[in-house]
Amino acid sequence: MLYRCFLSILFALLFLFNCAYSEPFPRGCEVTGFGYNNGHLIINETGNQSFFLIRNHSALPIKMQRVETRDVFMSPPLTAQLEPSHWAAFASDVSNFHFECLTTENETITAIDCRDVLEICEYPRVKFALSNMGNYWVSVNKPEQQQVIKDAVGKGIYLKW
Repeated sequence: MLYRCFLSILFALLFLFNCAYSEPFPRGCEVTGFGYNNGHLIINETGNQSFFLIRNHSALPIKMQRVETRDVFMSPPLTAQLEPSHWAAFASDVSNFHFECLTTENETITAIDCRDVLEICEYPRVKFALSNMGNYWVSVNKPEQQQVIKDAVGKGIYLKW
């Protein structure tokens, strides 16, 4: 009886350990290709067509908005809203693409450090159809990671690993 109790406790602890420390990203998605500067998220270090999975791991809704760092005539804001624990995917072919993270409280918009609220990974061996090149949100504000991946595959993005 004591032996069974011990085994039950051991399996419960192993399960909890596995849940607490499991990798949040799918196979082939690596924590690479991005960085942070002055609270901004900076993606696509190479400038090659890239694919990033992004998760809001905070308890607040987060708005991500492009920050233009070059002198250009017009630039779309490329905004996305992510609810707590929701996922998104972004495709980029511009190096050092900047996003700021914003939250709204009592109708006041506040910039927050993206490092504190986001988890990100890149598929470094992704393949895009020629019609899928550019900078755009592939999928936004999905409660499940698999929904974002399904959206990407549905758009002809091949997530190799």
